[in-house]
Amino acid sequence: MGAQAALQDAPAPAASAAAVKADTAALFRQGMRRLAGACTIITTVAPGQGREGWAGLTATAVVSVTAEPARLLVCINRSTWAHGIISQSRVLGVNVLGQDALALANRFAGGVRPEEKFAEGAWLTATSGAPLLGTALASFDCLVSESIEASTHDIFICDVLGVLLRQPGGDPLIYFDGAFLGEPSPAPSH
Repeated sequence: MGAQAALQDAPAPAASAAAVKADTAALFRQGMRRLAGACTIITTVAPGQGREGWAGLTATAVVSVTAEPARLLVCINRSTWAHGIISQSRVLGVNVLGQDALALANRFAGGVRPEEKFAEGAWLTATSGAPLLGTALASFDCLVSESIEASTHDIFICDVLGVLLRQPGGDPLIYFDGAFLGEPSPAPSH
């Protein structure tokens, strides 16, 4: 029924192509907010810079590709600071967050300068040189094997060099409808 309501609200055929495209994009964004996603922090390191070259961001666009060989797919917006570093270094870490990492997820989602993001958290240096979060539910050390341009984003297909698993695991941090689950709701405005 909800989908039918959205279709009924679609512009009439006489509407301009631009208006239809804008409405479709808005509906797409609203629909994707309903797709719950596991939260990760994607990390990388600038070539030859060590800890001073670390960069990272919070992301949900991560999926497995194959188990043999172990490969992951990561989508990164080309406008982010970390994207340029991943493109140069071809290394990245995927850190799957538990509910206890809400503060780190917010820290890497924005509002903190790139060079200050790693001041919090128990970070290790992986074989590739990418930072891995020692308290993550799971961390994957990866080398980028392919990159594909897709509109505003690049799709990085990565070979997994190693995996760290937290024992025992824990509950995942989930992003849904524009917020992290478990995050206090904003106060209502009056």
